[in-house]
Amino acid sequence: MEINTQYHSVQTEQVSSKKTSLYQTIWRWHFYGGMIFAPILILLAITGSIYLFRPYVEPMLDRDLYYVKEGSKEITPSLQLKAVKDRYPNDAITSFTDVKDLKRATEVGIAKGDVSYTVFVNPYSGKVLGELQNDKRFMEIIVKLHGEIMAGKLGDNLVELSASWVIILLITGYYLYFPRNKQSFLSILRIRMRKGSRVFWRDLHASTGFWMTIILLLLVLTGLPWASSFGERLNTFVAKAKLSNAPEHLWDGTIQSNKINKDVAKTPWAAENMPVPKSVYSNNGMLPIENVIKIAEIANIYPGYTITMPEGEKGVYLISTYGWAAGSVKNYVTMDLDQYSGKILLDYRWNDYSPFDKMIETGIALHEGRYFGVANLVIALIACLSLILIVFSGITMWWKRRVKGKSGIPKATEGNKFYLGVLLISVVCGLLMPLVGISIFVIGMIEFTVKFIKNKVRRPELQ
Repeated sequence: MEINTQYHSVQTEQVSSKKTSLYQTIWRWHFYGGMIFAPILILLAITGSIYLFRPYVEPMLDRDLYYVKEGSKEITPSLQLKAVKDRYPNDAITSFTDVKDLKRATEVGIAKGDVSYTVFVNPYSGKVLGELQNDKRFMEIIVKLHGEIMAGKLGDNLVELSASWVIILLITGYYLYFPRNKQSFLSILRIRMRKGSRVFWRDLHASTGFWMTIILLLLVLTGLPWASSFGERLNTFVAKAKLSNAPEHLWDGTIQSNKINKDVAKTPWAAENMPVPKSVYSNNGMLPIENVIKIAEIANIYPGYTITMPEGEKGVYLISTYGWAAGSVKNYVTMDLDQYSGKILLDYRWNDYSPFDKMIETGIALHEGRYFGVANLVIALIACLSLILIVFSGITMWWKRRVKGKSGIPKATEGNKFYLGVLLISVVCGLLMPLVGISIFVIGMIEFTVKFIKNKVRRPELQ
């Protein structure tokens, strides 16, 4: 009986040791990810919080350009375009946007060489109010910080890597803090403020992460389609799996085009990679802008759309409405018109989207805080602020926990199983998110090298 009791005791200790080892390993990787990507995650959360208010902030920053005094009658769009051309005779007009607000200026896009500007025109008088260089606008800077930390392709990859690591941090954090008994369950319902600062910051970090996990996961996953690496693989997957309901004539080779929609204009995600059809040249000349607007009205396109001008003799008028301007994802439209005849070459709308396209577009709208009104905006804002709080509290918790003169990194487990696990996780993550797989492998190899060097140094001392 005594031997049997000892046997069970040894088994219990082994199981407990394995659980402790697993917990320690997960904690260590949670620490690595949190500390390495903390600066970028805080930047993403701050810029994301600001971007949520884009349609409200931009007009307020340049009120003298965006707003006009309401008049009795607007002049024709052609006269508005003429006013812009008179002001900028050497520059190409690229787009026309009638905001459909009686107190807002018409927005006309122009290109000065390779630099794009938005010119604001009083629709009642035709007076040119001024211009803004698009890539210097406050919200465009915020977008670049949020999407590529102002570092181009490299920055885009770093943002994607950081966002992907949020998924790992949330999952590992959930495991570390998941209530395992009644007492630990009660701890997620409160933040202990009288147990000392270390306990307070630990509770704040863990509780916020625990309750915001689902929302933050949703926020990250809906943002990944914009990332270059993940986005390219997603587009390839959509094309190969034929998950799009795009009209067959766009892909059957009848359209010989070296341009896709996103090269020409801003369109919904579902239409970005569609080839742009070509106009059939006619001596009759281009249709006036008024004719294009009339076609859009007959086609019942939601007001506030943008008309992108044809590029060259075979270019098309591209009418698009999406984002905040569309009011709802259900109003999304991408329409291509022959610039001479007005023939509709493409009319792609929400009802034409595949379930997959609708899922992605809905996710993007949720990510930008505009899918279900103010409530969506508030929830997205809370998520961004929560991420800032989680990262800040994690850094503070580490700083208070660490012993002076020590790094404070959770102890590594002994043996090589840890590194085999790293290799396995790298392969799995590499298939889904290559950048994450590479980063895990690199961190694991750095740790292995450091440990190997330490062991080499210790052995002579022991001898």
